[in-house]
Amino acid sequence: MLRSAAALAFALAVLAAPRALAGETACWVDNGAVIAPAAFGDIAGDFIFDLSAPTSVLHLDVAQMNDVEGTQARRTLRLAGERIPATVSIASLDARTLTLPTTVIGLIGDDVLAPYVVDLRFSPCRIGLWRRRAPRFRATASLRLQMVGGAPAAAASVSDGHAIATGLFAIDTDSLGVRLSGAAARLSRAPAGVDAGSRDRPPARLAALSLADEIFEDTPAGIDPQAPAGLLGGIGTAVWSRWDLRLDLRRRRLLLAPARR
Repeated sequence: MLRSAAALAFALAVLAAPRALAGETACWVDNGAVIAPAAFGDIAGDFIFDLSAPTSVLHLDVAQMNDVEGTQARRTLRLAGERIPATVSIASLDARTLTLPTTVIGLIGDDVLAPYVVDLRFSPCRIGLWRRRAPRFRATASLRLQMVGGAPAAAASVSDGHAIATGLFAIDTDSLGVRLSGAAARLSRAPAGVDAGSRDRPPARLAALSLADEIFEDTPAGIDPQAPAGLLGGIGTAVWSRWDLRLDLRRRRLLLAPARR
């Protein structure tokens, strides 16, 4: 399904940004992953902000250093000025953080975001959480969302230049490129030592991605060997950064507006 190609290293600079409004927080992108400051109880630091993750996680090493025991913990999560009662899993995030220059202490997923309308801008990076009436959002596209494995997914089509596949894709804000399910795709002519599942260095290119009535050519891509059943894959920040996003899980809609620079 994928044509092998040399990985392309992206440098995503964090731009100087104005002060965040109430209900907003500044964020940044490290190697394709959206990172935001937050606090889980009295444990504060940087969290991966992943809209494709059904559950939130406190990094195992951080939990042990703070004498948090068990497989779950319940505290108040403070994010973007909101205080959110949250039960998070305690698990190792090493596989997702070893390539990040940021020291990450946890991951924020859809379980704690479900009561909110969530806005995500990439330049400058901003996350907004709106429990009541959200600010005006001038959307130019609206995608219907379906919940797959506890996370929202939208329909898209991909092509390797020969075949076309259409299915549901997660909104992966913890990866740079498109990651296709290992059950549906493979790398062709993969060099030895290449990590087909790399989140930050996608080793291949898609001939085309069709999403929200737009075509993206030569999109960085790789394989997700653990994609949930029902997903063709996930779409990463190299694509989503073309827009400002509004995610409304209650109404199952993803609104897109041209990115403001």
